[in-house]
Amino acid sequence: MRLKPINWLLLIALACCLCGGEKQFVRKSPDQIDKYLIAHPDLPATDKECLESGRFQIGVRQETVRFLLGDPAAKDTVRQSWAVQERWTYKSDGQKVFIFEDQRVVGILDNKK
Repeated sequence: MRLKPINWLLLIALACCLCGGEKQFVRKSPDQIDKYLIAHPDLPATDKECLESGRFQIGVRQETVRFLLGDPAAKDTVRQSWAVQERWTYKSDGQKVFIFEDQRVVGILDNKK
């Protein structure tokens, strides 16, 4: 039995709904995360939580974001009156922007498609 193109589209849409419809950026293996934790025993608690849970939060270091997600699609420097900020943009079914001051996350913008 062959499915018509419209049926394929419906099946794909249903699969996206069931899977959450969102691509993961980059998923490190537990072994890679363990090696990173061993190599960086002085990581702050926020970074360790991020590595273990996969959830980003304010205070995570730039180095940890780069380890988990790789290099950003775009980097911008913004001079604010109180600090110089870096904005790293990652794209995958929308975009996620990390705002850094002094190499720590101070803001996360998540624009999903």
